[in-house]
Amino acid sequence: MLNLFSGLDLYTELVLFLALIFVLFYEAINGFHDTANAVATVIYTRAMRPNLAVIMAAIFNFFGVLLGGG
Repeated sequence: MLNLFSGLDLYTELVLFLALIFVLFYEAINGFHDTANAVATVIYTRAMRPNLAVIMAAIFNFFGVLLGGG
């Protein structure tokens, strides 16, 4: 895998690294918004305690990305 990037110059490696950091940051922020939308109904209707709803959303969002992402 590392041989794939062995022929790149420093500028290209830096741009790829910064792009990766940007994408990871964007996905983290997007996940925060998705979690808020997912747990709002169960918290508002008091079907679950807020802490439990957020923890369950975090666990299942993680498994969703792990199992369904690419």
